[in-house]
Amino acid sequence: MVVREVFEVLYSPVKAFKKIVEKPDFKGVLLILVLVMFSAVVSQYVIASKFFVRAETPDDDEWTESIVFWNSNGVISNDIDYKVGNYSVKSFVSNGKSIWMNLTNIGPIDCSGDAGYKELFFWIKWMHPNGTLPNNATLRFFSESESKYFELNLTAFMSTSSNEWKNSTVNSVNFPGWKNVTGLEFRLTWLDSANLTMKIDGLHFRKYVPLLETAAFSGMIIFILISIAVVFFMNWIIWAGILLLTTRLFHEKGGRRTTFFIIIGHVFIVTVVYELASVALLLTLPTLNLPVKTWPPTTEEEANAVSALIEKRWYPNWAYWGYALLSGFYPFVREIWIVGLFVIAIYLLYKITWRKAAGISLTAFLIRTALRLFIGL
Repeated sequence: MVVREVFEVLYSPVKAFKKIVEKPDFKGVLLILVLVMFSAVVSQYVIASKFFVRAETPDDDEWTESIVFWNSNGVISNDIDYKVGNYSVKSFVSNGKSIWMNLTNIGPIDCSGDAGYKELFFWIKWMHPNGTLPNNATLRFFSESESKYFELNLTAFMSTSSNEWKNSTVNSVNFPGWKNVTGLEFRLTWLDSANLTMKIDGLHFRKYVPLLETAAFSGMIIFILISIAVVFFMNWIIWAGILLLTTRLFHEKGGRRTTFFIIIGHVFIVTVVYELASVALLLTLPTLNLPVKTWPPTTEEEANAVSALIEKRWYPNWAYWGYALLSGFYPFVREIWIVGLFVIAIYLLYKITWRKAAGISLTAFLIRTALRLFIGL
């Protein structure tokens, strides 16, 4: 019976409130609180399922901050000409036709399946005294040993000018889905002999994982649940207090306060409608690979990048604008709906005319609005 009365408030409020007046029960309000919290969590779950954040190996710039990981046919060193962190890794070959640098014993790194890393990101710079482009450039992915590798043409991922940094992302479609990548090698060759230099920086594998799988989401859910419970009880108490005061201003007395608080608490079932409508719209939106490692974004640059991505991917979708309109107009629509339910509740509780019940509810609404505007309650 309690469950039926709770949902009857939405489609048959007069019938529902009559039952509540006859047999008031706090279980209905507690059920509404649970429904509000559950629907809010579902809404946040759906949003989090649409957002994928970046996971990287290594998590920092470890591979190019030190030369201990690297081997080369040239003189290898750290260089203060860098794009990420504090250093890049540099190799110099005197009067040679080729230069290579490899990084081994880094794994195994899973680059297979849905859960594997999908991209390799790096900055690369080459230097030739005559500015001559390499006639051959390769990137090798080792698996278990240097004799077992896959080779990728690196030319398209490098700058066409000497002494110029180029950032590149190699997608997993460019190499087989190996489960055990244990090393990498960058190799450049020329037709003529010269003093050759190659620099690597910001090297890491990366993939995108659902925000749902991060600690940020679990922490956010706990915060949301606590916030919802606090806001629910504050609104309940504030609205009930304002309505009690307003009925006294209109010289109305009678009715048990327990019943009054219970029937007012049932009004907040309207919040569930908003959350479920939001879920229905959000479910149709495409997923986004966000250019951030943590949520929410920690810098203005990251926030702007996320906004730009949302604008590009979500703005053309009608569901996004439906969600935006719902979020924008919902507070106003909710208040009108709540006031309408208050009219019915006051009418049945105090057995007064509809006109007077409407006057009490409207006055309470104006007082509540003033408290929000001037005090922030």
